[in-house]
Amino acid sequence: MKIKREYSIAALVLGGVGLLIFGVNFLKGLDLFQKRNVYHAVYNNVSGITGASPVYYNGFKVGQVIKTALKEDGSGYVVISFQINEESLAIPKNTKVQIYSADLFTRALQMQLGSGELASAGDTLVGDVQLSLTDAVGAQIDPLKAKAEGMISKVDSVLNAFQQMLNKQTVSDIDSSFSSVRDALETLSRTAERIDRLVAAESATLSATVHNLETVSATLARNTDELDHIFTNLDTLSTDLAKGRLRKIMDDMAQTSAELKKVATDIGKGEGTMGKLMKDDSLYTNLNHASAELDLLLEDLRTNPNRYFSVFGKKDRLPKLSDADIERIGKVLENEKKN
Repeated sequence: MKIKREYSIAALVLGGVGLLIFGVNFLKGLDLFQKRNVYHAVYNNVSGITGASPVYYNGFKVGQVIKTALKEDGSGYVVISFQINEESLAIPKNTKVQIYSADLFTRALQMQLGSGELASAGDTLVGDVQLSLTDAVGAQIDPLKAKAEGMISKVDSVLNAFQQMLNKQTVSDIDSSFSSVRDALETLSRTAERIDRLVAAESATLSATVHNLETVSATLARNTDELDHIFTNLDTLSTDLAKGRLRKIMDDMAQTSAELKKVATDIGKGEGTMGKLMKDDSLYTNLNHASAELDLLLEDLRTNPNRYFSVFGKKDRLPKLSDADIERIGKVLENEKKN
């Protein structure tokens, strides 16, 4: 009876241990009575993966992680062992097992099936790691943070520069500038008022000017036909000039100029009547002699008028010459001899 009690206690203890193991595995999601298809994947970082992390395929849970451990070769890589509970899921050897963010706080495994030869239970698949939301946000924020820090440092430098610039003298200069701008605006305002008064005073003149412009415009409108006729005549004149009349006039002028030049050349050479007059001085000499003789005749006529005119029909036979007349006549005779 005592031996049976010990057996009963041992059986009860073993049953409790077995029940405990089954319960723990059940809580982990492991079914001890189901065939276990365990695969492995190697990672350099398994942050967020625990011993009960789920394994998904296209969002459907097909297994879970059962163990994580360091590789025994001392490389520092981490091996994740996971169980696939779906017998109908064919897993090729080049299937990629990726650690990703299932939600905002949970990391899990997802399978990206490859193609080709199928893997067997216990094979090691390709491991891959997707950035977590925190890492992704950090990767996006870090450059912005660096830019913000650089911008803050630049703004700080600009503020320091402004602080150094805004001394008492600079502030005084700025105040003076604003005063000058205010004075300029006041001057512009007064000028605008003067212009308004001028426009108001000269409104009648402006109206008359506008009326005159309208009158001129109306006159031009009434004389449109005459203006068209004038423009037509100008067009005809320009057309005639363009057709060669101006060229003909220019040619005639060139020919006339050439003829005048030839006449001047002939005169310079002593050819023709004008040329002989210009070159031959006999006419001048003859005229000079004739003038001298005429002078003697007039002088004689003045001295002896009775020789040429007689009131009673009697003429003087002998001339009456004074000493001055004799001297003048002698000079004339000497000039005649010299010539």
